[in-house]
Amino acid sequence: MSTVLWGAALILSGGVAAVLLRRWARLADRLYATLLLAGGALGLVPAIETLGGSPASTASFSGSLPGGPWAFALDPLSAWFLLPICLAGPAAGVFGTAYLAAERGHRNVALAHALFAALLAALIGVVTSQSMIAFLAAWEVMALSAYLLVVFESEQLEARRAGLIYVVLTHVSTLALIGMFAAMSTTTEGRTFADFAAGSQVASTPRTLAFGLALLGFGLKAGAVPLHFWLPGAHAAAPSHVSAVLSGVMLKVGIYGLLRIIGLLGPAPLWFGWSLFGLGVISGVLGVLWALGQHDLKRLLAYHSVENIGIILLGMGVGVLGVSYHHPVVAALGFAGAVLHSLNHSLFKSLLFLGAGAVVRATGTRVIDRLGGLGRRMPLTALAFGIGSVAIVGLPPLNGFVSEWLVFGGLFSAARAPEALRFAIVGAAALALIGGLALACFSKLDGVLFLGQARAPVPGGLGVREPGAGMVVPMLGLAAACIAIGVFPMLVLDPARRVAESVMQVAAGPPDEWAAAAPRIASVALGVLLAIAVLTWLRSRLRHAVKPVVDQTWACGGLPLSPRMQYSASSYAAPLLAAFGALAGVPQAREATAFHSHPLDLIQDRAVLPTWRGLESLSQRLRQWQGGRIRWYLLSVVATLLVLLFYLMRWKGAV
Repeated sequence: MSTVLWGAALILSGGVAAVLLRRWARLADRLYATLLLAGGALGLVPAIETLGGSPASTASFSGSLPGGPWAFALDPLSAWFLLPICLAGPAAGVFGTAYLAAERGHRNVALAHALFAALLAALIGVVTSQSMIAFLAAWEVMALSAYLLVVFESEQLEARRAGLIYVVLTHVSTLALIGMFAAMSTTTEGRTFADFAAGSQVASTPRTLAFGLALLGFGLKAGAVPLHFWLPGAHAAAPSHVSAVLSGVMLKVGIYGLLRIIGLLGPAPLWFGWSLFGLGVISGVLGVLWALGQHDLKRLLAYHSVENIGIILLGMGVGVLGVSYHHPVVAALGFAGAVLHSLNHSLFKSLLFLGAGAVVRATGTRVIDRLGGLGRRMPLTALAFGIGSVAIVGLPPLNGFVSEWLVFGGLFSAARAPEALRFAIVGAAALALIGGLALACFSKLDGVLFLGQARAPVPGGLGVREPGAGMVVPMLGLAAACIAIGVFPMLVLDPARRVAESVMQVAAGPPDEWAAAAPRIASVALGVLLAIAVLTWLRSRLRHAVKPVVDQTWACGGLPLSPRMQYSASSYAAPLLAAFGALAGVPQAREATAFHSHPLDLIQDRAVLPTWRGLESLSQRLRQWQGGRIRWYLLSVVATLLVLLFYLMRWKGAV
């Protein structure tokens, strides 16, 4: 555990160095990146050892600290969620040094680096804390540093609005977690997680309340529908490398918190499992549907985070239900799929946001319909983004396929159960729908961005080119990690099983079933790679054997083709979105020469904002009472006393 804390200290020292050496920009960036990588490596080593079977390590700080001793520990669950922090976090930080280099001179880049380092250190503190006050302190540092990074471009109205929504909802989440800890504290005098685990195993009202508040607090942080509406704006407004960590890493602490509470409080009640399952289905389907209608590159990726959180919650719901109905294999597949998809999502979503950042930095725009033909000018970015796209869709031979395989396995195993658990098979249909819509969305995105020709002039014009090594290398590194897990799933399946067992607190079932899973997944991945190699070879032979004929594309008898006649993001997605009607949240406008769609967030724009405006109107009307006459105040006091007296006589038996 001490190695992990030293890693966090190195990351923080990188942020301090960026501020102290800001006058020597090149030296500051190199030292900052080096310390981030070194801190991440120090955190990875004990995490991998713990997942390999080493005993959990602990550290405790006592003295005059508030709330008793501040305890930290590295158990299988903490170690697993330390992986995305120490892999995706430093990669995004290195990318950020090149991404923000152009901002020097009119923004405080050094402060942004320091806040990014504080965010990573706080995330490490959240997943390793084993006491209430230490957890809440790290949680609040994480929330505030993320807020300051979201409003980094504070001169833009979009950033200020996104920051306001985020900071309000993140503190609602914090208040819910304080209430959760208060409920758990009613059954024990200590404030460590071990004390909570010892005193909260028996079903009781405080235990039920703790589960409910955990679902609210951690669900808000994870971005589950309908608590997601802070997420698209914050991810779109933040610098791209920050968006990578917000989406790829910070959302996962909400998942970590739910898994930690399940492990602490013992078998979760049935209503909790079905709630997770339902939230997973709703978040997955609506998240990918709303992503399909987006025109902003980063908002599209943000809604896909909602979708993938839905897949993770779906797996967690199956895991809780498997434990409740006494089917350990179902539970293990669900929990293992959830934790593995948490890791996989951190890799491919961070990769996609970094790719989006490279595109934005090269072209100066996030509007998908203005882009096109970038694959010829940015081939490495196109390759890395394509790998991330295949991974997020859940296709072999990449890592998204491995975790979705496990979730599907849990759902199909649940279908064979005689109890109500068999109805979980509905989740398999939902997961298939999610995969199909995700495939449509990313075929749209990759096609519009990297194929064809540019649809509108962009800053730089024909000068758009591949970014430097500072941006390309982190993307290729994350892409390599996605490939490694997809082709060699045995690297992660057994550690994921150990994490699932630590949450379930029972064995995951016969080891033979897990031993057979890795070869099956690897054989599918290798089969796909072999098919790709054969088809590539055949294409090469045919190209040399038959000389291609180049001719102009037929323009349907009209004017010569222009880039404006290509499929746009709106027109590509319109037929699919039309099938879902108003649920898609994309009002459309057809004109004689153009087609437009204007995506909305149904929760924020159709529910939250109208409610807020209604409360504002009501408060304006109530303000008139402040300037009222004294007799109305006295009348309200007398009326209140009469109501209280009637209550005492009617329900309390007072005379």
